[in-house]
Amino acid sequence: MAGRRITGLQRQVYHCYKRALKLVASKPLENRPAWFAFVAHQFRHPTLGGGLKRKDISAIEHLVRRGDKMLETYGAPGVKKVVVPDTHEWPLGWVAKGGKEGLQR
Repeated sequence: MAGRRITGLQRQVYHCYKRALKLVASKPLENRPAWFAFVAHQFRHPTLGGGLKRKDISAIEHLVRRGDKMLETYGAPGVKKVVVPDTHEWPLGWVAKGGKEGLQR
């Protein structure tokens, strides 16, 4: 059975999300839960892209460009902490729980 083909725009969103998770993995272990919550908030919150329709191409392109700029800004080595703007709890993934470093302890 052949896999579902994805569009170039979907590929860009996946790439941006993957880069964000790699960014979280590069941050200090004690700050990763906050970073992971921040990334989840940026991708899932209804006002930030979580409520977009698949056909809303211009808004998705805008958010991908915005995400790329945020990754450049937050990817600087001097940026260690981040604060999530609201109190909604998103489930934490393996990166927030320690990632590869946490598994080696």
